[in-house]
Amino acid sequence: GEVRFALLGGLPCATCSRSAALARMAEAGGAAPALDRPCRAMVALLIALFANAVAMASPFPFAPFLVLHYGLTDDRAEIGYYGGFILSAFMLGRAMSSYHLGLLSDKHGRVLVIEIGLLSCIIFQLLFGLAPTFGAALAARLLMGLFNGIIGVAKAMLPELVTAAQQPRAMSAISGMWGLGNVAGPALGGLLYGVPLFAGVDAPALLPTSLGAGLALAAR
Repeated sequence: GEVRFALLGGLPCATCSRSAALARMAEAGGAAPALDRPCRAMVALLIALFANAVAMASPFPFAPFLVLHYGLTDDRAEIGYYGGFILSAFMLGRAMSSYHLGLLSDKHGRVLVIEIGLLSCIIFQLLFGLAPTFGAALAARLLMGLFNGIIGVAKAMLPELVTAAQQPRAMSAISGMWGLGNVAGPALGGLLYGVPLFAGVDAPALLPTSLGAGLALAAR
């Protein structure tokens, strides 16, 4: 409850309130404010960013093997060509919708766009893992990007969560968590691809995508 209100800007968490008071003291000639621990809203945002990065990056190591699984080609030179479509579909969806999701966040609140993005990571990751054809896999990745505006909204939220003095450190935390997710995602995808989740289900990408969907669900 309080985290969601903090994300909406309606109820700042204890750390943000204390930081704002310190900032006012600094403006009056007192000591400069320092961010000694992250507020709960910032932690929630960082977890959402991590889950989003894992969802985006987990197919990087197994996309070529997925092309072979779908039987698109036996030519080694073409595997990367088809694999590139799988990897770029997510970013294409983001490029198509980023502006509109930004307007939506300005009108109806940042938390709504973050919730939509996390739901897209849950639903379309699972559909991607279960996709029976190359076209279905592309559609799932495209739709996941189309409804995902988490990274843009996260940067826009910073001035609403922390003081000006704290923004450099907060932006570093956002970039660091995004980078960590881009490391963890391919690592999990490479380790778990091909490991059967259910007996008799021919879906080699289901385990890593299910784990990514679970992270997005936990982030909500």
